[in-house]
Amino acid sequence: MLNSLHRRRLLQGMAAAFCLPGVQALAQKSAWPSRNIRFVTQSAPGDAVDVRLRELLLDLSPLLNGATLIPDNKPGAGGVLAHQSVLNAAADGYSVLLANATMTILPAFNRKLPYNPLEAFTPVAVQGLSPIGLAIPASRPEKTLEDWVQWARGQGDQINYGSVGNGSVSHLYGFQLAEDMGLRATHIPFKGSTPGLLAMLAGDVHYGMYDTFSLRPLLTKGDLRVLAIAGEQRSKFLPDVPTFKELGHPGYDRAGWTGYFVKKETPLEIVARLAQSINQVNAKPEWAGKREQLWSEWHSMTPAQLATRVQMDAQAWALIVKRTGVYAD
Repeated sequence: MLNSLHRRRLLQGMAAAFCLPGVQALAQKSAWPSRNIRFVTQSAPGDAVDVRLRELLLDLSPLLNGATLIPDNKPGAGGVLAHQSVLNAAADGYSVLLANATMTILPAFNRKLPYNPLEAFTPVAVQGLSPIGLAIPASRPEKTLEDWVQWARGQGDQINYGSVGNGSVSHLYGFQLAEDMGLRATHIPFKGSTPGLLAMLAGDVHYGMYDTFSLRPLLTKGDLRVLAIAGEQRSKFLPDVPTFKELGHPGYDRAGWTGYFVKKETPLEIVARLAQSINQVNAKPEWAGKREQLWSEWHSMTPAQLATRVQMDAQAWALIVKRTGVYAD
């Protein structure tokens, strides 16, 4: 993890580059980009994140000298394949990574990882934010977190929770919930969110901590119920669902997110221009509509602000990983 002095210098440098009065004028005259830019994503071709990335690149291109922006799908290994693809390229702004919150878990979970993603990449801009919800089958009679926890405690060691895989946000939040609420729950990892959610509907899984992006289809059909939201504030798409903090349970303030990163030592002028351009696209009214279709939220972040969020998330997840005692190796 970045030491405090290195992190402070990184944040100061990014903030200075992003706030320079002449950044816009300099960007207009910049030779970068002068060729194609590759946007590497751990998403599979055709999934919702991939589709939105391709749409964004079309709107982003005119702001980057009309360069051809190419999506490059590298799914698998919890994002490691996508990370390594960018790290194997030059730090010149022509390879950009679209990562998610799992990046902040990897350093603690995968102790044999040949790189530290917190030190190997420079944050650029956030693409989407998705609060995490405690989901149970809508067929359950409990309507509040308190009532459900009382029921779950009475199940002894017969209760379980699903996740999208070991070391994922849903795994660690599910574990944290079990420990904090005094549940003797067993973790059942699945390959992705859909199998776990379908297992919940079938009665094979009792609860899960999933992002609202993944929960949306089954929530809109009335098949699931969300009892509490993990995040700094209530979800705009589930305004009647309280946060864990509101219910007296601190420590559930980390949301799911996707964001853009470049290889460390990429010139800060390029980082600033890329961030400004991505935020400009996301601020358009039509993009607010696109996000609402997927229950994805967004607010503009500078590279320095995203760096702070990444570091805070990583520190919190590292403590949870240690509590689980589960590691990739």
